[in-house]
Amino acid sequence: MQNSICNPLSLAKREAALSLSSSKIDRLHPQWSCRHLHGLTRKQLRFCRRNIEQMDSIRAGAQLAYSECQYQFQQRRWNCSLINPNTKEVYGDMILNRGTREAAFVHAISSAGIAYRITRDCSKGLIDKCGCDLSALKRTDQFNWNGCSDNVRYGVAVSRAFVDAAERGKNQSVERKIMNLHNNNAGRQVLELNTRKQCKCHGLSGSCEMKTCWKSMPTFREVGKIIKDKFDGATEVAIVEEDSKPIIVRKNVNFRRHTKADL
Repeated sequence: MQNSICNPLSLAKREAALSLSSSKIDRLHPQWSCRHLHGLTRKQLRFCRRNIEQMDSIRAGAQLAYSECQYQFQQRRWNCSLINPNTKEVYGDMILNRGTREAAFVHAISSAGIAYRITRDCSKGLIDKCGCDLSALKRTDQFNWNGCSDNVRYGVAVSRAFVDAAERGKNQSVERKIMNLHNNNAGRQVLELNTRKQCKCHGLSGSCEMKTCWKSMPTFREVGKIIKDKFDGATEVAIVEEDSKPIIVRKNVNFRRHTKADL
C-alpha cells in the first residue's frame, strides 16, 4: 500500500546494515553483540539483548529479503539499490524517500524475510525457544499429521516483535506509522496464507493407504514473486478518521478494495 507520507528509508537502512554485519553474534555477550549491530532502534536493541539466540536468524532473514528484493527488481529502473557498492555504506534512495510502491515493497519483503528465516531455523532446531509446529499433530481417516510442520506462527510473531518495534513508539506521524505497520503485516500475511500441506504416501506396492502430512512454507522466491505481484497492483491510499479512529481508504473509489495482505 502506497501513500505520500509512507517512508521506509529508516527500516531499509537498519535492515540493510543488519544484513551487512559479517561477524557471528556472540550469544554469551549480548550487550556487546547488540551494540555492534548497526542501525537498530532502542526497542530493537532491547529485543536483541533479551533474544540474542534469535539474532543470527534475524540478520540472515534481513539478508534474504535484501537479496530477493534485488532479484525481483533486477530488470527495473530501481534495482533495490540500498547499499553503495564502492563504500559498502547504506544510503538513501529518492524513490524510497517519496513513499512509492517500492517503499511498500521494502517493508513487506523485509518483514517476510525475517519471519521466513526464523520459521526455517525453528524447524532445524537452531533456536532454543521454538521448534516444529505441534498444533497440527492429529490423525484423520484420510491422513496422519506428522513430521516437522513449519512453525510459521512463531516466525511471524518474532518478525512482528522485532520489525514493528522500529515503528512503535517512534516520533513520527500516526499516518506514517499506520502505513508502515500495514505493509509489514502484508508481507507476513503472504507467508501465512501460502503455507501449504505436503503429504507422503504409505502402503504396499506404492498404494496410498495412509498419508503422512505436514505444513510447509513456500520457497522464499515464491514469497518474493507474490509480493512483487502485489507491488505491481498496489493501490494508492489515504488515512482518514472515522469515529475518531484513523483508517486506510482508497484514494480512488474506482480501484478495487485493498485487503490486509495488499500493498
